Amino acid sequence: MTSAPLASPAPVRSLAPREHGAYGQLGLPLVAALAIGRPGVAAFGLTIAWVAAFLAHEPVLVLLGQRGKKARAQDGPRAARRLAWLGAAMALFGGVFLVLAPAEARLGLIPPVVLGLVVMAFVWRKEEKTAAGEIIAAAALSGAGFPVALAGGVALVPAAVAWAVWTTAFLMSTFAVRAVIARAKHEGRATLVAAYVTTIGLGAAAVLLALRDMLPRAVPIALAPFVVLSLGVLVFPVHTRHLRRIGWGLIGASVATLGILVATLRGA
Repeated sequence: MTSAPLASPAPVRSLAPREHGAYGQLGLPLVAALAIGRPGVAAFGLTIAWVAAFLAHEPVLVLLGQRGKKARAQDGPRAARRLAWLGAAMALFGGVFLVLAPAEARLGLIPPVVLGLVVMAFVWRKEEKTAAGEIIAAAALSGAGFPVALAGGVALVPAAVAWAVWTTAFLMSTFAVRAVIARAKHEGRATLVAAYVTTIGLGAAAVLLALRDMLPRAVPIALAPFVVLSLGVLVFPVHTRHLRRIGWGLIGASVATLGILVATLRGA
């Protein structure tokens, strides 16, 4: 007698966030915030709390049924346990921040938290992937570094400048990637025009404001990698099959921006 081959077990669903670009939108601003200041327990505590909140995204989607009824039925209990652990970490390390951080840093926590609540509203309405949802999510994720920098002793203006640079850079890249996808789907030129206006307009505004000493000279320099990359994918007909290469290009631009911000704002 021959026995039938055993069926291989179904792969376990990952509960890690699927939005790979969001890792950089959160991680690099947090690294910059820690690098430009003198971080202590409060700054590192808030950093861990932000990471826990970010990792809670996928379990929340599973429990809301936005990954499908089958995913909620099969992975709901595991997602609930994961969410409980992450919620406990958020409460513990967020509490450390609230107890030890200076008042300015605690106030600086309000804007990114408000933006995060707006993002949750977009998630609830299943509009997270819209242009508005992606832009607000990028602003919220990059804003995580703002109170971390303040907790590390960075002055208000440099901390705000770093947040503004990251948000502007991610805004450019978001429009550029959406333009590549819209061009491949023959959805008209509106998204492409919006991407050109956003990239050129924000880049030129940063240069003019820096020349008038209304912004630090570091701002247009830090934005330059994203301006070059965004214009590159807009001018040349990049196909969607090369989106992975664009992603690596965005990582390179982000690392360059990180280095410029740390070199110019460190100790401010």
